[in-house]
Amino acid sequence: MSGAAASRWGSTGSRTRSGEAGILYLALLFSVVLIGIVTAVAAPLWRTVVQREKEEELLFRLREFRQAMAAYQAAHNRLPQKLEDLLEDKTQLATRRYLRRIYPDPMTGKADWALEFQVDRTGAVSGIKDLHSRSPGLGLKRVSGKGERYQDW
Repeated sequence: MSGAAASRWGSTGSRTRSGEAGILYLALLFSVVLIGIVTAVAAPLWRTVVQREKEEELLFRLREFRQAMAAYQAAHNRLPQKLEDLLEDKTQLATRRYLRRIYPDPMTGKADWALEFQVDRTGAVSGIKDLHSRSPGLGLKRVSGKGERYQDW
């Protein structure tokens, strides 16, 4: 077979048409562009879904901490001095756990909660009154009676 004849014949020995190869190339190019467009549209939606899940987890963890602090206060008639007081209470005969562990903040990924302390008239700290996230971000969800930022929840 000569060089010009070999270029017109495929590896299987059948003749290929340049039109078929061009259409296949265009279909492949169109598919890649379509996948890119769908990915570009889906990425912000996925981020929103992930942020909403983190917000729900933040609200759940805050509720767990607040319930544990209320139970501790009811049992001891005082506020906990530190979050670790909620893990194991050995002041009674049976060890009582108000929390299983110190949960990390889902917005920051760390267990670095902003603690709000109760201070009496003399300036002495009597314990942890509340806690908040340290994340300065704005929430998608609106919590009644709270601000828009995660720090206010």
